[in-house]
Amino acid sequence: MEEMIEKYIRTHLNGVKMTEMEESLQQSRLRLGYVASKLLQEGKIRKIDNRYYPTSLLLEKDDNEVNAQNRLRPAFR
Repeated sequence: MEEMIEKYIRTHLNGVKMTEMEESLQQSRLRLGYVASKLLQEGKIRKIDNRYYPTSLLLEKDDNEVNAQNRLRPAFR
């Protein structure tokens, strides 16, 4: 389940909301929330506002905002 959620989040570079994951993965919010919490603690994903992002692709600005210009590391452009 963890790998499935992490893979799903990696495919959504603009971030993904919990409700979107519920619909796409057809899993309960409770189960998704538990797994997402574990992935957050392990540092595999990040949560900014109400969206989940893959940690490996995020770069933050000094003010902790993420935008399309700084989201991907240069190697991925």
